[in-house]
Amino acid sequence: MTGAPAEPRAHLRTIGNARPHLRTTVEHVLHLPELCPASHNPAPGSTLTVRYAPRAHLLELFSLDAYVRAFHQHPVVRDIEFFVQTVAEDCAATLGLEVTVCGDVKLNMVRQEQRVTVTAGPPA
Repeated sequence: MTGAPAEPRAHLRTIGNARPHLRTTVEHVLHLPELCPASHNPAPGSTLTVRYAPRAHLLELFSLDAYVRAFHQHPVVRDIEFFVQTVAEDCAATLGLEVTVCGDVKLNMVRQEQRVTVTAGPPA
């Protein structure tokens, strides 16, 4: 085993959906920690919402939290758009279904906020 850190996606886990026959929409609203040590972005109050209609599986809450924390100092957080796209693709691949991710991000060093919404499907 190498000392290299695992890619964030390695943290994602699922749990079985006890009632897959029910029409359900799941939204995980994560309060983002500081991910970039240089800019200290995202600023406090930033959120990431992961939304999907589950079938056989649900995203496991604690693994989703660990997944987001694994992006600390990761190159993908340099551009928030790329970060949101990556989260959408990883969640869709893990669940095997379409996932929409919305990042509502407050930014340090500029007087603006940014909203990025991405819908991704499972890999072909």
